[in-house]
Amino acid sequence: MLKKLSVMLMALFPLAIFAQEFDLHVPREIKEAYKNGTRSLDGKPGANYWHNTVDYKMEVEVEPSSRAVKGSATIAYLNNSPDALNTIVIRLYYDVFKKGNARGMQVNAEDIGDGVALSNLKVNGQAMPMDNPRMVRRRGTNLTINLSAPLKTGEKVEVSMDWEQKVPLTVRRTGAIDPTSFFIAYWYPQMAVYDDVFGWDRINYTFDTEFYNNLGNYDVKITAPKDFLVWATGELQNASDILPDPIYKKYNQAKTANETIHVVDSLDLQGLELKSGTWHYKASEVSDFAFAMSDHYLWDAASQEVSGNPVLISTAFPKKDAAGYTEVTAIQQKTMKHFSEDIPGIPYPYPAFTTFIGLNGGGMEFPMMANNAGPGRGVTIHEMYHTYFPMYVRINERRFAWMDEGWADFITALVTHKYFKSEDDASSLFSSMKGSMDQMSGTIGDLPTVTSSQYMAGNYGYHSYTLPSFTYAMLYDHLGEELFLKCYQEYIRRWAKNSPTPYDFFYTFENVSGQDLNWFWEPWYFGFGYSDVAVTGMNKGTISIQNKGTRPVPVSIQVEYENGTVDYKTYSVKSWEGLNGDFQVKIDNYKKAKFILVNGDIVDVAFDDNFYPSLDDIYKDIKVSEQVLGNYAIKEYPVTAQIINDGGKIKLVVPEAGIESYLRPKGDKHFVSIDNSMDVQLSGTGDAITDMVLELRSFGVTVTGTKK
Repeated sequence: MLKKLSVMLMALFPLAIFAQEFDLHVPREIKEAYKNGTRSLDGKPGANYWHNTVDYKMEVEVEPSSRAVKGSATIAYLNNSPDALNTIVIRLYYDVFKKGNARGMQVNAEDIGDGVALSNLKVNGQAMPMDNPRMVRRRGTNLTINLSAPLKTGEKVEVSMDWEQKVPLTVRRTGAIDPTSFFIAYWYPQMAVYDDVFGWDRINYTFDTEFYNNLGNYDVKITAPKDFLVWATGELQNASDILPDPIYKKYNQAKTANETIHVVDSLDLQGLELKSGTWHYKASEVSDFAFAMSDHYLWDAASQEVSGNPVLISTAFPKKDAAGYTEVTAIQQKTMKHFSEDIPGIPYPYPAFTTFIGLNGGGMEFPMMANNAGPGRGVTIHEMYHTYFPMYVRINERRFAWMDEGWADFITALVTHKYFKSEDDASSLFSSMKGSMDQMSGTIGDLPTVTSSQYMAGNYGYHSYTLPSFTYAMLYDHLGEELFLKCYQEYIRRWAKNSPTPYDFFYTFENVSGQDLNWFWEPWYFGFGYSDVAVTGMNKGTISIQNKGTRPVPVSIQVEYENGTVDYKTYSVKSWEGLNGDFQVKIDNYKKAKFILVNGDIVDVAFDDNFYPSLDDIYKDIKVSEQVLGNYAIKEYPVTAQIINDGGKIKLVVPEAGIESYLRPKGDKHFVSIDNSMDVQLSGTGDAITDMVLELRSFGVTVTGTKK
């Protein structure tokens, strides 16, 4: 009996140790993955980790006049899981436009119809009865096929089909940019993901969330009229069969050129007729495939060397706006170099990248491609960074969007701050995050970061972009660049081409840094709360600061002296440890300080008490013309910048962008934000003020506005 009891205790002992390792809340599905050995508590993929793969061979024809997309595909899906699969799930993204289906946004009424017209569906060569719901079920944007025999471990299933849909007039990530310019994504029947945590991903596409795809190989032939250029994921296989000789010569030159080559310029477009209308692209081990086409876009390209290999960088943009895009290719080169060599310091992993100018605002990423708005440096950097997350590291954005959008936002801010910042830009790493953080922090919508993204409708931007970006910035500030990059690079290497959960990120950073970071994870990722730092006094040059909130934040102190010089210092988020919420800092030469601002660039739910002297005292002698106030319609984006009087203090608010900051006058018509991250120049005739130039230094963007 004693021996039997001993054996039972020994069997239970590993489970007890396993249970004790979880200091953070872990959902049941993810706990099961650790138990099954597909993930490990040091943050590495487990000994039993697996993911399924898929090969696509497709032909597609696009008719610009009707916007018809007609395709055929043969799909080979390999089951690497330990499970025998009785069903397979295929995504039909265009069914988001099907009558009666759920949509997270309004769409063009002309797009609503019957969705994807699917035909000739076969599984392993056998025709599937699409009118038999016991065999084929179509619901939402998913097509579920019941297999006649289970797909066992190590086996492949081949699915083939023809389909027809349209390039939507609704432009959200994809769509008709103008009558003859299309960015085409979500365009083919795509195998859904079956993984070790959630099984089949059956979340419908409603426009709200984005990627979670298998690792795949793509062999795609795209047919368009002979006066249309086509750019796509992957590498062009038949350039010599398509491009006229003069263009082909420039295309080859661009493959090794350091300077931008105008592969197709305005003269080339005049009477352009290609040798063939069928473009053949291949891409290996990528998570998706997109393409773009136009009969009036120009094409610039150059090469960037990455680990001894040339990467072809292209920019496709409208002929009429050519002057605005002269620097985009060079910005892409510089960005890729810094990504590969500095931050994150992981070589760009693919042979090409193309920025296509198509959206009205923001950008959208795809493997080796981006569909962007305008020539803004920030969006160019952000969308290229998505190559790493969610593509190279295959993030499940449908549930953990903050694990890729947050990184893209943070790395954009960091790379801009370190390598693109002008000498007169006094903004900090945190500056670009403050406005929208202040707007949402501590509100009823400020849910814990680990909340699944599918439940974030209406609050997606804050939880997927700004909030995680800010927490990553704090982690970078706390660990220091060297240790942070060591952790981050290891995280990328471990999970390259694989799919991490939040816990793989948490445990990797703890494993590599050698630090217990639960004091940070718990309040910022799992708990409700806010940060509220206040100046509580000044005594003989020592300023006292208190955090009245529940979330720790760094402390930044900006001192502006009477001679106009500014001193800026930051203290890590860990500086509060052991201080019982009371932090004190000695101010150098404090008698000549004009004013002191605490956490002017860091989220704070009650900003009025962050000044010494008080904000009211600072503004009491400032007189600002009423002509300054008003709503300014921004030309470049569909937003409005408001300058308002907030209790005698002047504030800039851009509600749609989450920007909110007090302004300080530098002249009658010249203002800067309180943290110097924004510059506002106003102008008009006589005393009237009608126009605005707003420089968002943290984003590298300048916009113009006209008073409504």
